[in-house]
Amino acid sequence: MAVMRLQLRVLFIGLVLAFLARTAPTQAEPLRATPDDRAAVEACLKLVGENAVKEAQGTSQNEAPGAAGRLAAAATDALTQRESCIGAVTISCQQQPGGMSTMGMVDCNSREWGVWDERLNRAYQDALKEAPSKLARGLRDAQRAWLQWREKRCKLPSDSEGGSIVGPLYTGCMLDATARQALWLEHRE
Repeated sequence: MAVMRLQLRVLFIGLVLAFLARTAPTQAEPLRATPDDRAAVEACLKLVGENAVKEAQGTSQNEAPGAAGRLAAAATDALTQRESCIGAVTISCQQQPGGMSTMGMVDCNSREWGVWDERLNRAYQDALKEAPSKLARGLRDAQRAWLQWREKRCKLPSDSEGGSIVGPLYTGCMLDATARQALWLEHRE
């Protein structure tokens, strides 16, 4: 009898996890960003900016040939690249207890996605205000197309993978795409 109860519990937990994995990709919105999450991304971007100023004041070095030289140069470049801040919330969040569980990864990704989503919306509105009407129409069309692309691309794992990994893959993709679009809009030139 105890074995049967255990089997029923395992089956129930499996069904709940399967349900959660199937419903995660339909999440339409990121989690609301917290002040701490906003501060973590902002601190990273500030540090990148300071590093870029220091690098501009210094002398540039030539990259060593070969794969090791490329990796060393990429590591140095990362200190001055805004994209290096993608994951500023997620990585530390996932290092907390429960952060590497399926729901923990979805939560961590969604928290940072919320930060970048706020930044994206603010940058988009600012760009529309500053743009002449023809450019504003083009920007609106481009943003609408990008939103469709992001949604279709990020839902691809649910079409092929299935299972509990779908939620973290979806939210991770939405986080990454949103962050990159926000950075592009914030620094458009």
